[in-house]
Amino acid sequence: MGPPPVVTGISPKEGPPGTRVTIRGEFLGISVTDLIGLKICGCDCLLSAEWKSKNKIVARSGPCKGRGDIIVTTKSGGEGTSTVQFRGYHESVGPMKESAVWVEEAAPPSLPWGRRPMSPTAYTPPDPLGLSTEGDDYKFPEEELHELFPDGSGKLSDENFQPGWYLLEHHSNTSYEDLKAGMVFLQRKVEGQKEGQLSFLKANTGAVMDQLDRLVLLKNMYEEDQRKNGREPLPSLQSAIEESISLADSLFSEILSRKENADKTREALSLLTRHKFLFQLPSSIDKNIKKKEYDLVVNDYTRAKNLFGNTDVKLFQKILAEIDKKIEDLKENLFNRMKTMPINVQEQTKYIRLLISLNWDGDAAWTAILSRKDYLMNLMNKVKEHFKKKEEQESNEKGRRKLRDWECEGSWTATRADWCGAACGALASELHALWPLARRYFAGELAGQPTLPQRHTDLKEMIIAMVESFSEQMRGCLICTGASGGAGAGGAAGVAADVLRARLVANLRHLRDAYDSLLKLDLPSQPLSIVEKVIFDYRVHGMTVFLQRAHKRVKGLSEKETWKIEEFSDYGAITNLPHLLESYVNDALSAIHKCVLRSGRRESPLLAAGGEPLAALQRHTQHTLLAFVAVLRDLTMHHEDQDFNNTSLSVALDQRLEESAVETVSAGRSWQQRLLIAGANAQYTRRRTLANILTAFENYEMPKPLQAIQATKDELSALEDNIAEMYLEHKGDPLVGTIEPSMYMGRHHTDADTLLDDARPYVYEIINNLIAVHAEVDSVCGAASSRYVRDICETVCEELARLAACAPARSRAAAFQARLEYSLLRLAVADHLTRKAENYLMEALAGLPPLDNEEDKKRLDNIIQGFKKRMELQLTSLNCNMETV
Repeated sequence: MGPPPVVTGISPKEGPPGTRVTIRGEFLGISVTDLIGLKICGCDCLLSAEWKSKNKIVARSGPCKGRGDIIVTTKSGGEGTSTVQFRGYHESVGPMKESAVWVEEAAPPSLPWGRRPMSPTAYTPPDPLGLSTEGDDYKFPEEELHELFPDGSGKLSDENFQPGWYLLEHHSNTSYEDLKAGMVFLQRKVEGQKEGQLSFLKANTGAVMDQLDRLVLLKNMYEEDQRKNGREPLPSLQSAIEESISLADSLFSEILSRKENADKTREALSLLTRHKFLFQLPSSIDKNIKKKEYDLVVNDYTRAKNLFGNTDVKLFQKILAEIDKKIEDLKENLFNRMKTMPINVQEQTKYIRLLISLNWDGDAAWTAILSRKDYLMNLMNKVKEHFKKKEEQESNEKGRRKLRDWECEGSWTATRADWCGAACGALASELHALWPLARRYFAGELAGQPTLPQRHTDLKEMIIAMVESFSEQMRGCLICTGASGGAGAGGAAGVAADVLRARLVANLRHLRDAYDSLLKLDLPSQPLSIVEKVIFDYRVHGMTVFLQRAHKRVKGLSEKETWKIEEFSDYGAITNLPHLLESYVNDALSAIHKCVLRSGRRESPLLAAGGEPLAALQRHTQHTLLAFVAVLRDLTMHHEDQDFNNTSLSVALDQRLEESAVETVSAGRSWQQRLLIAGANAQYTRRRTLANILTAFENYEMPKPLQAIQATKDELSALEDNIAEMYLEHKGDPLVGTIEPSMYMGRHHTDADTLLDDARPYVYEIINNLIAVHAEVDSVCGAASSRYVRDICETVCEELARLAACAPARSRAAAFQARLEYSLLRLAVADHLTRKAENYLMEALAGLPPLDNEEDKKRLDNIIQGFKKRMELQLTSLNCNMETV
């Protein structure tokens, strides 16, 4: 006995009944007759077994199910073992139907009439749940399915089939109730299949009976043959074959001779046909060229060269020379067609391949690349000239632009937007043709000869030159650098805001579309960075235009000031100027946020820390805010040289408050009132508007311009101080100037024995003048009016201290009178006295002799109490703001 068989490998490792299985191992038999048994998963498969060698057997699996060993039995080695297992399962053509047909693994032969058999993948099995998915166009993303089931599959026939995959792929929108119904349907189908082999035999009873009949017939024929010829039929078979051979030779000798003659005739006809092809080739070439069937020309020419290229027959040489001339003309024609633009890249590639097949002397592919480069450069220039000419014609027709300002003023026209779109489209389309052509060229697909190393550098420089030309043209088209407009604000000022935003967004979209198309080509980083820089600069340009537009609108606010009170705020009566400032800045920030702030694919952030755009944003914001301060300053200085000292102050105050229609300017408001309103506007802007602007920067995701805000606050504070000093100069100085003349009016001297019961008139004049000033200031500044009244009161107290020092009281009555007047003034302006003003009054009182007489003290108190009663309304008006009154 020899060694027992050992099965070490099987392919495939699983399959339905009838699967063709290749079994490999050792000691699988020494011959066909040595193999006496083969079981796969317990099923006898000896009848289908084909012994190939001692290491290989091919058989078909039986109706087995589940995993099992492959056991080989031989005469020489007995029953063997298996180190591998085969898994049998029932599989059908459809998911729910059985089939008794063995499917051959070999590919079917092609049909004689040219049709090909249908691919197995064209069959779509019915849904095992019995649910219809018609009308459901939603497809679950395949990437997510691979993430959820990395080792699974949604095909019913795969070993790694995952039900979850199948449900998500085909029934992601199916309701739960429908899935339950499908489950019931599937269970019924499975129950129907559990009948097993009995149902299989019932379904195929006819086939089984027919096979049994065939087997019985074969057995009877085999036994009959043994009776006739014995157990060794080979000698009789050999004699029969030899007899048939001799008979065949006698029968077919004449036929073979005729076949030999036919072969000779056929060879002669073949030679004639070959010569006919050569003779007809020139006319055939002309016909195919007219039909543009160049491939046929190349094939015929190559065939003729292979057949007759080395012939010594002069006639053949003459015909070949004529053919060569036609081919040279064809090559020249193809070369001209290849480099004539415009042409699509597929047709150009076809011409290159034809020239390579026809052994063109030059480098056709490199010539095509140069042609596309030259065409793109010329196309860009033509686009530029076309739109320049169109814009000049529009300018001449409308007569609104000057040619020297055309570059800046036309940067926001609809023509420029069309220009940008045309240039971006030209760059994207031509590079989409040139770059793949160049890559195929350097990959060797279109190179008839080895490419030179310098060509890589030449191509890179070529791409950079084209992109730089595009960049320069777009900068000239979209980004104005003229002196008249700075950064293009002059041209943008005449365009409506919504139109400006729409055109900027449209131009930016054209540039980004071109940039995205270049990114898809996987170009080198240098040309991509050039286009990205154009986009970045245009975004910066757009931001600058919006900020300069806001700056120009703010500078024009002085013309829009009507001095109409829009709001009584905590800082006084304000006009519409602070709100307009906030609105203009908000409009600019909103436009920047919507149009240019967000970065596109592989674009640098616009306002990166430490970048020039951020500095420009801060700088333009500061210029805009300081321009508003300058507007307020100009409004305060514009008073048309009004004279405030020509009339007595009381009369002047009465005229301004009651008869303002006579001496007013600018929509019925005096210069003093406009001065106070400007101060209120400055204070409101400093305390409220600037804070709102900072909030707007934060809301629009921009860095806060803290430096610009602080600089503006400093300027506004200085402006408020200037306004207060100016108001004090024009109001306080005339009021102070009336004190000394009124004090000594009529050269009146107080006698030493005079009993005084009231102050002199100048005290009441001072109080009335202060009331008038307070009324005017409070009507505009409200709660903020105390600053102006305090300054004037401080000036009045200083003047009184000066007069007291210059003319001290010499008598008891004069001292009493001075003390009374200083006390009354101190009482009247008590709420407006600063520490400095208090010191002035104390200095004046300190120079008077004290009241030693109780009677004088009582009399002073009585006079003061009477003053309070008489002047109650005046004192209340002076020490309260208008809202309290």
